[in-house]
This record gives sequence, structure tokens and C-alpha cells, in this order.
Amino acid sequence: MIKRKPLKWIVWSVVLLIVVAIVLWFIPTSYVVIYPGVTGNLAQMVKVQGGKQRNHGNLLMVAVGIAPVNELTYIGSRLDPNVELLKSSYAMGGLNMKQYVQYNVSLMNNSILAAEVAGERLAGLHAYVKTVPGALVVGVLKNGNAQGKLQPGDLITKIGPYPITNPNQVHAIMQKHFTYGEIVPFTIERHHQTLVVPIRTTHIPQDSAPAIGVLISALQVPVIPRPVTINSEGIGGPSAGMMFALEIYSQITGKNLAKGRIIAGTGEITPSGQVQPIGGVAQKVITVHRSGATVFLCPAANYAKAEAMAKRKGYQMKIYPVTNLTQALHDIEQSAT
Repeated sequence: MIKRKPLKWIVWSVVLLIVVAIVLWFIPTSYVVIYPGVTGNLAQMVKVQGGKQRNHGNLLMVAVGIAPVNELTYIGSRLDPNVELLKSSYAMGGLNMKQYVQYNVSLMNNSILAAEVAGERLAGLHAYVKTVPGALVVGVLKNGNAQGKLQPGDLITKIGPYPITNPNQVHAIMQKHFTYGEIVPFTIERHHQTLVVPIRTTHIPQDSAPAIGVLISALQVPVIPRPVTINSEGIGGPSAGMMFALEIYSQITGKNLAKGRIIAGTGEITPSGQVQPIGGVAQKVITVHRSGATVFLCPAANYAKAEAMAKRKGYQMKIYPVTNLTQALHDIEQSAT
């Protein structure tokens, strides 16, 4: 006679597993997960004044998702070949999730500006970038003293009595003229108002000078002959730049680059048209496949990883490594033959 496990024992085992899962859910880790995201139809996102819309095919930008990982999802992520686990300190640069999202919004805005110039230059128009004097705050570190005092979008124009004309000056000025723990007045421009904000300096890891904990960049303004409106649809980061530029070029010239196909791409763009590497390319390959695209353009520096994922998954797509917009345009045209 076969003895059956008592029902009560089975119920308690299930209850125990549920309790363990709940406990693991509330235990954070030091990791984030990068997972396949979404694509965006560029004809709907980009509008060039007086531009021509194509009738057949689509150009797509590609995005991935990022999320914090708890002990339970860490286990699942380790078993999932479609995602990538990264140390949050590496992936997010010391920012918390809210700050990281704000930072990526700033990167997207910069990407849009660069794409407007690069796309119009590719179309043969006289477009260029004007740099505004100062240092633009693009992120505020959670472990710095600027938290709650400065915010993304602030333009630092003076530190103490020292004028700031570009962000490269900031480190040298802080190192030469100020000490740790000193209260320093920062003159900023915010919403067309000039403010003086006193902030105490502190030590920030990987920074050899007294610091306040902000990420800065140059404030650049595009000067373009054809006004452009780009709706990023809540997506952050710089990696849509190349495809924004190609869409702008397509609408200005009237050339149908897609020619009835679905073409996806990713890559940060500079105003001069250089394509820079991006993150999450393996997960973008999966996203591209799900969109139905048959051609995928990616930065040359990311090509090996993208090609490896496509082969491992058995995807039938042509991946082109690109270094600049002119090459990307050539590859799209070649892929149609």
C-alpha cells in the first residue's frame, strides 16, 4: 500500500514557499536588469516643417528597459537568457532610479538636438550647434550636497567669483580654489532667473577635487534652417539619435529609405554625424526581431555583441555596423538591392 503525503503537509509547504517568495521580493540587491523594450515609429515621432512623409515601410528606433532587482527577480533574471544583469553602480553611475530617469531625459534632449543638426547637414542644409557659456546640470547625485539645491536644467555660470564658460573648467576651479567642507556660492540660471545657491563641498568617490555631486555637460543649442519637432514618447537616453537624424533626412529630401521594409536602428549621434556606442544592444536585437524588422543598424563598437545574440537566437535579420550617418545611409540603400 502506497502512503500518500498528508494534505496538510502539502498546504504548509506551499504556504512556506509563498512566504519565502514574499520575503525575497522585499530584499533589494545591488543589481539592475536590462530587458527587451519597445520600438518607436519615427514617422509618427518626427515632424519636419514642410517635410515629406513616406507611404511604404517604417524606420524604427529601439529602446530597452531597466529596472531594479530584488532577491526574487535576481534568481529569475539569472535564468533568463534574454536579459542582462548589471551592477547598479555601473549601470546608473551612482544615481537612484528617479535621478537616473531624469538624467536619461536630459540625454534624450541632447540627442534630439544633435540629431536635428546631423540630419539637416546630411540633407545638405547649413545647420550647426551653438554652445552657450556655462555648465549645464544634467544629473544630481544622491550622495552629494547639491541634492535638493540644484536640479537638472540649471546652468552654472559662476562658482564663487570665477566665471564658468564651459564645463571643462569646473574640476580645475574646484581643485585650485576650494577645500573640502567649504560653503561655496554657485551662481546659476534657472527658468530665466539668476540665483546664487550656497552649497557645502564634500568628497565624491572617483572625483579628486572638492565636489557637490552633480553631473554636468555643455549646453548646446541647434541652429537649423528647417524647424523640427520630435516627440520622444517618454523614452530616455541618447541611443535614438542616429535614427532621428535619418528620419529628418528622409523627410527633408523626400527619399523613402525604407522602401516597403521595416528598418530598425540604434546609436548615439553627434552633430557632425558620428555614431557612438550604446548600451543594451543584445536586448535591442530581441526587440528588433519582435518588431518584424529585417534590417538592423547599430554602432560598429556594438556589432559583435548584436551579431552574437542574433545568431544564438536564430534570427533572420541583416545587421550593419556603422560609424557615421553617411555609412548608415549607404547601408540602408545597399540592403534594398
